[in-house]
Amino acid sequence: MVKIFVRLLWKMARVLVWVEKLVWRCVRLHRVRIVQVVHPLSAALMLLTVGFFVTYEMFYVLPECCDVSGIYYKLHCLLILFFTHNIVGNMCKCWLTDTSFVGLPPGRWNPLPAEAPLWHLCTFCQMLVPPRAWHCRLCNCCILKRDHHCNVVANCIGHANQRYFVGLLLHLSLGSCTALIYNIYHMVCQRSRLSDPLDIVSMSMGLGQTDRMYNLFKSQTLSPHITWLIITGGILKLNIFATALATTHLVMQLLMVCRGSCLYYVKDHSYDLGLWNNVRNVLGKRMLWTALSPFVSSPLPHDGVQWLVPSKLSGKKPV
Repeated sequence: MVKIFVRLLWKMARVLVWVEKLVWRCVRLHRVRIVQVVHPLSAALMLLTVGFFVTYEMFYVLPECCDVSGIYYKLHCLLILFFTHNIVGNMCKCWLTDTSFVGLPPGRWNPLPAEAPLWHLCTFCQMLVPPRAWHCRLCNCCILKRDHHCNVVANCIGHANQRYFVGLLLHLSLGSCTALIYNIYHMVCQRSRLSDPLDIVSMSMGLGQTDRMYNLFKSQTLSPHITWLIITGGILKLNIFATALATTHLVMQLLMVCRGSCLYYVKDHSYDLGLWNNVRNVLGKRMLWTALSPFVSSPLPHDGVQWLVPSKLSGKKPV
């Protein structure tokens, strides 16, 4: 039994390796087409989803829960617009910020004599690159402190734009959680069940569990009330999925930031300078003020070429 299990795992590993090779071969041969198609579709899907939830919450859910002329409605609309501003702004900043090694001034492309042993050769770019710089096959260049390639923002997440990516995930998570609270409160006010919308239909039509699917699709019309219950139930489930997805990515990013690591090389703890310095290296000098807006100026401590290690932190010697 153990041998069978080991052989099964070995075959699964070989299949995964084969799939990975196939994916990278496809990327190498069709990189431009993938970038031209996947990036716009991913960004458009994100923007359409955000726009849908903003419209749905501001013009349907909130008016059903409170007076549109009251201060409560206006304050919550301002909160929604605040989240929207930060989500769209951070997406644009992630996209427009060049975090590649070749984006630095040419004078920074060559290491100092004392730094030369720390730099490594990129076999794709055929040039020496600094520590924590790795090649991205979609961007076709080396990225400073490369974390991962994000199709939604059509760019690699690295040293210069990780602050904006963390801000994007933060406001996506907060906005999704806020929308989830609104939607649950709305369904409670409407005295609707929070279960499967088909259960609502079967109860309203007086049907049993075995016949509800058949009769539901056989019937030509449903009452507007039942139709809206189905729609709001589906939107609630989509909201739960979006909240879980954004929150999971945010937790992963915060964990990497606090450890001074990155998703490309999770096990690397050699640049962990402590919580305060790690956060400062990502968010910049103004730290948490960057959560207010992506347009808050917060210069980073360095340009991503020289890095401090814990043993050199006291002497402030860059590595």
